[in-house]
Amino acid sequence: MKKRIMMRVIILLLLLAAWGVFYQVNTANYLQHKTIQASIVQHPEKLPNSTSAKLGSFGFTNMLADIYWLQTIQYIWGNVIWGEYKKYLSAMMNLVTDLSPYFESPYTIGQLLLPSDSGSHDDTNNPENIKYYKQGEALWLKWVSNFCDDNKIKAIKNEDNLWEIINNEKYSNPCKSYKIPYYLAYIYYFYLKDNTQAAQYYKVVSAQKDAPPWARTLAAIMQGKWWEREKSLYMFLSLAQNTNSQDESCLFLSVRLEEIYKEIKQNNASLTWEFIRDIELYANGILPKLSQENEQELLDDTQCTNFLAKAIREINLMYLEEADSRYVSDNPDEISAMTTEKLLESWYINFIPTDYQQYEWEDYGIIYEYNNEIGRFDYDMWNP
Repeated sequence: MKKRIMMRVIILLLLLAAWGVFYQVNTANYLQHKTIQASIVQHPEKLPNSTSAKLGSFGFTNMLADIYWLQTIQYIWGNVIWGEYKKYLSAMMNLVTDLSPYFESPYTIGQLLLPSDSGSHDDTNNPENIKYYKQGEALWLKWVSNFCDDNKIKAIKNEDNLWEIINNEKYSNPCKSYKIPYYLAYIYYFYLKDNTQAAQYYKVVSAQKDAPPWARTLAAIMQGKWWEREKSLYMFLSLAQNTNSQDESCLFLSVRLEEIYKEIKQNNASLTWEFIRDIELYANGILPKLSQENEQELLDDTQCTNFLAKAIREINLMYLEEADSRYVSDNPDEISAMTTEKLLESWYINFIPTDYQQYEWEDYGIIYEYNNEIGRFDYDMWNP
C-alpha cells in the first residue's frame, strides 16, 4: 500500500516537473515568436521572399499569409503617423498575395495606401511618389490576373463599339467585381497620367454587370481624352442608337451624323464650319431645351439625348482642334490660340459652336477652351 502511494507521488512529481519544463519551453518559444513578430513589424526588411516562405509553410500557405497580413497591419499602424509605412508595404503586400493569391484585403488596402500622396495632385511628378504609383499598378495588375479573365479583357480592349461590350455576353463580367478594373483605371488616370490605359480599363468596367450606369459614360469620355476623339465619337453614337429611348428624332440624327462623318473620313476632308453649324441647328430643332425640370432625365445615362449631345461635343472639339493645329502651324511661337474667340478673330474658324449643356436659369454652361493639362482643346463648365 505504502509502495503504491509512494509510486503515485513520484509520478505526480515527475508530471509536475515535466509540466514545468513544458511551460518554460513554450513560454520561451512564445516570447521568441513575439520577438520575431515584433522584429518583422519594426524591421520588415527581414521578411523572407515568397519562395522561402512557401517552403517553410509546410503546405499551410493560407495560414502563413494570415500571419503576415496581421503583421502588415501592425506595420502600417506603427508607421502611419510618420508616413513611413510605404517603404516596405509593397514587399509585404506581395508576400501575402503570393502566399494567398485570392485573399482580397491586401489588394484593396494596397490601392488605398500605395499611391496615396495626401491628396496632393501636384505631387504626381515627384519621383518618390511615382515609384509608389508603379508599385500600386503592379499590385493591381496582379489582382487583375488572379480575379479576371485575361482573354475577355484582351477582347474588350480590341472592341471599339461600347454597346457591344455592354450587351454582348462574350464580354460579360470579365472580372469578379467591377471595382478591380475600376481602381486600376483610376490609378492610370489620376496618378500615372496614362489616359490610354485608363480608357481601356474603363471599357472593362463597362462590361461588368455590377458596374454603376455611369461607368459606360466614363469609358467613352476617357477615350476622348487621349487623341481618341474619333473612337469616343463612335462610342457615344453607338450608345445613342442602342438605348431603349423612344425618341425617334434623336435616333435619326445620331444615325445620320455617323453616316455623314464616315463620308467625310472616306474623302479625307476637314470638318467645315458649315457642317458644324448645321449639326447645331439640327440638334437645336430635335433635342429638348435643358431646364431645371428635365435636366436629370435628358442627361441620364439611359437617354439618347445624353449620348447624342456628348457625340456632338466630340465633333465640335475635333473641329476646333483642327483649326488650332493650323493656327499653331502658322504661329510656331505659340502653343495654341487658347480660346475659340481667338480662332474666330484670326479667321481659322467661321463659327463658334455652342455646347448643348447650357443653363439659362443659372447663366452658365459648358464652353470650349484650351486645356494646358492635356495640351489641346477641351470642355469646361464656365460661369460668367
